[in-house]
Amino acid sequence: MWGRLIRNLRIELYWMRRNIIRRWRLDTPIEVMGILTIISAILLIVVIGNGISQIFRSYVPWVSGSRVGEVYWQSIGFGIKTSLIFLIFSGSLIILCLHKLFGRR
Repeated sequence: MWGRLIRNLRIELYWMRRNIIRRWRLDTPIEVMGILTIISAILLIVVIGNGISQIFRSYVPWVSGSRVGEVYWQSIGFGIKTSLIFLIFSGSLIILCLHKLFGRR
């Protein structure tokens, strides 16, 4: 009984995966890079918004002497996260533009 259920589930997942790939054209590099660009842009917006809110929360009640180090490392972490996600976003955007320009020729 479990074997038949697993086999039916595996068949359904196989056809669902094929339909998703065919409908969204995920077999082309242009579509995959477009999805990666959108995901990295959303992540970049979330990280920037989170960083701004953390910096605002840290500096509004006037940071005391014991929290200066915490705010310092928090800002360093924000800079590293933002720069890495920005590099991923800009790289995927450049690759997407190159695929769009030279992919059809």
